[in-house]
Amino acid sequence: MHDVLLAIEGIESFSQDFSMPHLEVIRNKWALERGVGIIGEALYKARNLNPELPVSDLNAIIATRHIVVHDYDLVDSARMLMIVTKHLPILKNEILAILQTFD
Repeated sequence: MHDVLLAIEGIESFSQDFSMPHLEVIRNKWALERGVGIIGEALYKARNLNPELPVSDLNAIIATRHIVVHDYDLVDSARMLMIVTKHLPILKNEILAILQTFD
């Protein structure tokens, strides 16, 4: 779970006020895709350990990782922007709640 949180915080560090033109900058696009890949892989492994992992859209997150890593030509910039603006804040709250159970 710590890897997921680190990846989210890494994405947050460069994506404040992100908009579509930011994704045209290749380093931003690749950094976002790398972060999403880490998040998806870490959650895939965590789900294997705990199939009842309390993360909304878990299967979609893992599927997005698959697209980013294996079907990179299908990556949709609008979808990536929605991940940053809408889905990452929700996921971050869920991960923080999970991590609190370990404290």
